[in-house]
Amino acid sequence: MDSRVYLLLTLAGYAVGAFHALLYAVFRRSVLTTVSLTATLLGFVFHTAALSQRWTEAGHFPAVGLRDGASFLAWAIVLVFLLVYVTTRVDAAGLFAYPFAFALVFIANLTPPTERADPVLRSLYLPIHLFLAVFGYGALFAAFTMGVLYLFQERELLSRSPGRFYYLIPSLERSDTFGWRSVLGGFGFLTLAIATGFLWNHSLHGRFWTGDPKEWAALVAWLIYVTILVARWRGGWGGRRAAWLAIAGFAVVVFTFAWATLVPAVAVAAR
Repeated sequence: MDSRVYLLLTLAGYAVGAFHALLYAVFRRSVLTTVSLTATLLGFVFHTAALSQRWTEAGHFPAVGLRDGASFLAWAIVLVFLLVYVTTRVDAAGLFAYPFAFALVFIANLTPPTERADPVLRSLYLPIHLFLAVFGYGALFAAFTMGVLYLFQERELLSRSPGRFYYLIPSLERSDTFGWRSVLGGFGFLTLAIATGFLWNHSLHGRFWTGDPKEWAALVAWLIYVTILVARWRGGWGGRRAAWLAIAGFAVVVFTFAWATLVPAVAVAAR
């Protein structure tokens, strides 16, 4: 089978998870958990096969262009979610992981692959750099998820009459702890990704910094999380403030990298 068939099977598996997240949010109770988890695991297997097959078809690491980039990011988000679930058993994390993964794979299925024969794409630095970057984004997405869950749990507690949703999401302490660990992990991966990006630039252009929009976006993202870490360590910004910082930080990261990806593409199309 070619990579597109595997990606369609992946979409079907993740669709079950997205449907589970919808039921979870509407009925405020965990339903189809075993079914959705099994379908997600099966979808992840197909997803891994799709990336492997795509690598063979393209002749380079499959993370170039919107189709491959969206697919690879979805793969990392699902992997991070599965790791979080295994270690924490927090079902509520799927409220965000399932829909995001489904949406990204859906976009990947609708987008034609980018066919580029550029030999620089065969550099060893490319898969190392992209693996580190995507796992960093996955961890920061987990921090974003825990931040949102913290705010939901806080609202339930302040209402003085918590509903069923209160018993389905982690406590304030657990959300804060896992969110903080996710920020640390994401920041570490992002730092290593930037370092390998510099090395890749040097191997290609003879200099570490080229001024590409994606480099500026990576630097902005890194500085945002430096600010979050300093605020946590030196300013004692835990709990609610940390949750808002994690949410705002991830939102800015998404915006800066979307801008860095789309603006050059629009400029090229306009020529």
